[in-house]
Amino acid sequence: MSTPITSTATRSGSRVIVSRDDRVLPGHEPLIIVLTDNCDVLTFAPPTAAALGNLLIRASTDVVELDIKVSNSYATGESFTRTMTVDAAAPRDDADLDDWAYEQLFPHTGEGPQYATVEGVYEVEVLRAPDAFSHLVSFRASSAG
Repeated sequence: MSTPITSTATRSGSRVIVSRDDRVLPGHEPLIIVLTDNCDVLTFAPPTAAALGNLLIRASTDVVELDIKVSNSYATGESFTRTMTVDAAAPRDDADLDDWAYEQLFPHTGEGPQYATVEGVYEVEVLRAPDAFSHLVSFRASSAG
């Protein structure tokens, strides 16, 4: 089932909904669907047109390149911080960003097997994202274990 990605409004107030449907035959591209409440002619002010453009970009993007900062602090008192560029699955607008970060960003934390049995706190912060995903910049998540 396709799910709404997000919506914005036309000048008349009708909602414009951008949705993505991945239920396609193997080897075919997903469908990006644009709907309006009232079958209105779509006329947008420039800021709204830009917002719709970003909705379409986010709906059609599978992987997003991000610069992230990773901080690892261990019970031994040792701390490590580094920045890196990673490719992550693009989060849908209705995604829980904490869950997304756990799945996509936390695999880049940790300092290797020598710390595998040491309790630690792991933090990630998004430093850079493409314009359509600028809402991710400054997003932070942490986990302990």
